[in-house]
Amino acid sequence: MKLLENITTIKQLEIINRLDFFKEFSLAERQVLLESFSHLYLISQGKHAFKRFEQDNRLYIILSGELRIFSEKSHVDIGHVGPGEFVGEGAFICHRERSTSAQAVSDTIVLAITSEALTKLPAVIREKIKDKIIAGMSERIHKLNHYIEEQF
Repeated sequence: MKLLENITTIKQLEIINRLDFFKEFSLAERQVLLESFSHLYLISQGKHAFKRFEQDNRLYIILSGELRIFSEKSHVDIGHVGPGEFVGEGAFICHRERSTSAQAVSDTIVLAITSEALTKLPAVIREKIKDKIIAGMSERIHKLNHYIEEQF
């Protein structure tokens, strides 16, 4: 992963303004998040964002591109995440090692947020991020339930 340092705040705002994840955030809240508490990374096609068992507790919000999530043991795809979706919430919330691996299907730009940075955000932004994580996890549970029902 390569840290992207030379992208202007205006360009970063342009990117996140297109994503549903940030729909409920005001322009000022988006700016605070970008300027103070997060980092943008480029994950080149075929490279890993993280690997199973790594001790990395960052939450990654995909801004562009796509990550494939898979089991390192069997290399079976568990899913794909694209712009506006996130990955890494288990390690982010529970401060535990990664349970899966994530690899870039194409060149992918992610916004990385640490749990430490989350605690320093203003409460209104912190709560909106938490709400988005809960909603995203709920959607994943719904999809898994549907998948399980189809199997039986």
